[in-house]
Amino acid sequence: MEDEKATNAPTKTHKDYYYILGIKPNATSTEIQDAYNDLYEKFGPHIAAHSVDADVQARNFKDICDAYEVLMNPQKRKEYDKNSEVFRQTSDVRALWGKVTKDKKAVVEASKPKVEEVQIQAQALEMEFEVTLKEAMKGARKQIIITDPTPCDRCADKKPLERMQCDGCRGLGYFNVDRTVEIDLPMGMCNGMELRKHGQGRWDLRAGKYGDLIIKIKLKEHPFLKVIGKEIKCILPVTIYEAMLGADVQIPTATGKVSMKIQPLTQQGRMYRLKGLGLAGADMIVIIDVVIPKKLSGEEVKLYKHLQEISQEPNPRQAIYEKLDQIP
Repeated sequence: MEDEKATNAPTKTHKDYYYILGIKPNATSTEIQDAYNDLYEKFGPHIAAHSVDADVQARNFKDICDAYEVLMNPQKRKEYDKNSEVFRQTSDVRALWGKVTKDKKAVVEASKPKVEEVQIQAQALEMEFEVTLKEAMKGARKQIIITDPTPCDRCADKKPLERMQCDGCRGLGYFNVDRTVEIDLPMGMCNGMELRKHGQGRWDLRAGKYGDLIIKIKLKEHPFLKVIGKEIKCILPVTIYEAMLGADVQIPTATGKVSMKIQPLTQQGRMYRLKGLGLAGADMIVIIDVVIPKKLSGEEVKLYKHLQEISQEPNPRQAIYEKLDQIP
């Protein structure tokens, strides 16, 4: 009963068994047997292929055995034909084959699916870009290296098992070739933003075109500016004299310095908002940090004592004392 169940199980695969054996989809059982015998004599486990990786040879010969087992069994072959007809006409092997053969038009016409046309979507390439805060604000042009698969001139038009003998690509059917690409990044980028560049990714052999390039933006940490969402925050140290009397000070931003007026009697922690100096048109927040002198000269001590004597400012702790007295 177990063997019978295995025989009747659906045959699902993503491999073109007819192409592997080098036969037509309407091949007879005799033709299938002859094709298998021929491939066994050329690529069977008894053949020592010194220029081919042993694992590659084993995997490819397993494909031959799987193809033979399925196509020689009428029930499995019927199920396989039902489930794989469209795939077999648009497989990786046929797409690659069609690009390097001399008679491209004939191959394309012969490989058109009989059921319906299937459009293969080129696979997108994802890359993470680290950009500085200045680059995020102003935009930038970056150079990147993309690795494209390029068909091997020696064996790309051959059957998978025949490609095993290729000394150039070691049976892959293609080489990886690097190319340098310049990418323009827009101004106003934010951390975590994704940018899609249409047709600027890696070459896809199956689809026969370049895929999209998806860029994920990562902001590089700034030494003293902090990014919160799209806003930029800056803690600005000022002297006690600037805070008391007011002053025009230079504010460091992502792209340079700008002037800002500190109002007289500015308190510690006061926040100023500068419009449009954040990311993507957002604001920049400046928080005042009043720096108390660590040393005073004799002259400064006298002046501060004099200020203390003439000051009309009430005791800042008086409200605390009044509430304390009310506590039972």
